[in-house]
Amino acid sequence: MIPTSVNVNGKRLDDCNILIVDDQESSRLVLKTLLQDIAHCDVVSSGREAIAFCKAHTPDLIIMDVMMPDLDGHETSTLLHESERSCPPIMFVTSSNSDEEQSRCWDSGCVDFVTKPISACTLTNRVRSQLINKLKSEALESLIYIDKLTSAYNRHYLDDYLPKLFKDASRNHLPFSIIMVDIDNFKPFNDTYGHLEGDECLKAVCHSMREGLLRPFDKLIRMGGEEFLVVLPNTDEKGAAIIAKRILDDVFNLNIKHQHSQYQRVTVSAGICTKPIAKKVEIDQMLLEADKYLYEAKIAGRHCFFPNSNKHHNMHSKIKALSR
Repeated sequence: MIPTSVNVNGKRLDDCNILIVDDQESSRLVLKTLLQDIAHCDVVSSGREAIAFCKAHTPDLIIMDVMMPDLDGHETSTLLHESERSCPPIMFVTSSNSDEEQSRCWDSGCVDFVTKPISACTLTNRVRSQLINKLKSEALESLIYIDKLTSAYNRHYLDDYLPKLFKDASRNHLPFSIIMVDIDNFKPFNDTYGHLEGDECLKAVCHSMREGLLRPFDKLIRMGGEEFLVVLPNTDEKGAAIIAKRILDDVFNLNIKHQHSQYQRVTVSAGICTKPIAKKVEIDQMLLEADKYLYEAKIAGRHCFFPNSNKHHNMHSKIKALSR
């Protein structure tokens, strides 16, 4: 009997997703038939297809044949672990039971493996065990890393997550962006409508921002109060600006009443920092720069983001007026 008590926010064992990677159609069919009663199964026929799949989706477990043309299982696993996002647990299917092959499997980053010919009982029980461990790990992560009010990640997650992303971006010579986002005039909102409405506003804005992040490895982190950080690996200035604009528009379109706003509704402002991580950059330096641009967005009248060439003229005019 499959245990059903392990869940994260209602996620049960049969809600999990397994990715089957095998170049032989008959093997893919056998594996899917054996496992489809445990969890949802997707199938691909090569290591490159597996890498592409994982860029768009987040499987809970990968079951992968070791011997495949082009990229074998070991090479595919290595590339997945070097990618800019967390690699799902990988279980290998191998035809060899030698100590050397077992060592290669472990060194490639697998969490388990089964040997051919496959025992249906062994496979299903090991898969079930790995998925239960995955759900327990997610439950623990939720307790440690998730902000209870908004369900965004918290500062603890930032401290553990951001250094790894920097390392991955530097190794792969990829651009890296962050967006500092702040709800405009939030204190007057709380004072006028009360803290319960303030909490509902935070939750609605956070949900809107999270829905605007279309890639699974883009993260939303609550820095504290009404301030959030959007982490965007492998994103250049243009891409970050597109996401910042989407966040501003989506929050504006929530149409949450705010009588102290010049727009008569809740809005947010944002500051963007993008760095080519091939050059040495400190995390704190990026946070300070994003915060500086957020301040400039506030000066420019709120409900905007910086750097943004369309706003620079108005912003500098306001700074000059304030300095007189």
